[in-house]
Amino acid sequence: MIPALLRPAEDHALRRVAGRERDLRLVGPVQHARRYLVVALLLAALGVFGVVALHALASESAFRASELAAEVDELTLRSEELTAEVAQLESPERVRQMAQQLGMVPATDPAYLVADGGGTGPGGPLAAVSGDARAGTVDSG
Repeated sequence: MIPALLRPAEDHALRRVAGRERDLRLVGPVQHARRYLVVALLLAALGVFGVVALHALASESAFRASELAAEVDELTLRSEELTAEVAQLESPERVRQMAQQLGMVPATDPAYLVADGGGTGPGGPLAAVSGDARAGTVDSG
């Protein structure tokens, strides 16, 4: 008896385990686990598909953005070329050359029109003033 008194907890545990063995029974695999596995795999596949689709859209947008940037660079260059061409066409030397080609000659004695305010029209009649007579004499014809 002394050895039994020394190990009462062990004996009690062994009796509990031995009693459980009678209550245990064999069961089949759980059917719900397959459903959860199928749902999990389906969700994973949808997630992968979504990530791939978003990546494709992002790549397409990046490609379009690079095309637009190249087009902006091209149009900026064209704008600079046109600005330089306009500056060249507006130069006084070119205007003088084109006027000579059209048969125009430089004015030697320019005439100015001066409104004296004495006429009946809106602003009155205009009289021609020669370049030398700008000081106040008016030519009548």
